[in-house]
Amino acid sequence: MSKSPEQLRAMALSGTVSIPPRFPDLAIISFETCDNSTSPFVVVAYQKLSPKLSIKRTFFPSDLKCIFVPEPTSYVDLENGEWFEGNQLLKKAQLMLDSTKVEGILYVREQAQSLLEMEAGMTAAESAEFYPPLPDDRSVNHYNMNPSGVSAGCD
Repeated sequence: MSKSPEQLRAMALSGTVSIPPRFPDLAIISFETCDNSTSPFVVVAYQKLSPKLSIKRTFFPSDLKCIFVPEPTSYVDLENGEWFEGNQLLKKAQLMLDSTKVEGILYVREQAQSLLEMEAGMTAAESAEFYPPLPDDRSVNHYNMNPSGVSAGCD
């Protein structure tokens, strides 16, 4: 018994994360060349969440599994639109490189390396008190099984 395209897509998407992570949100997707020898280009997903907040996520193309471009973008339904995967995705990336942008959803490997850039409009007072998570913060380092410091007297 052969598998349907939908079944094959479901198999291909296992172990992936959607970007943006909340459905039916869309990102502006682009492919940009790099000056780095690690990869000839990167995949960028940009979201303007509000007038005061935008997020840009950058991934290596090797971590990209597929892109979904809904039609129309005003009502996102995974049955209506175009899926780009495999060779079709590579051709789309080459056509879009440094020029075209689309609104859609990226699917990347769960373990994909990413660069998250955030722009937030805030007052000077809010800005002065804002600190991103630092390397020793519990929110960043919560899997550290050998924390530095005193262990509450239990030796």
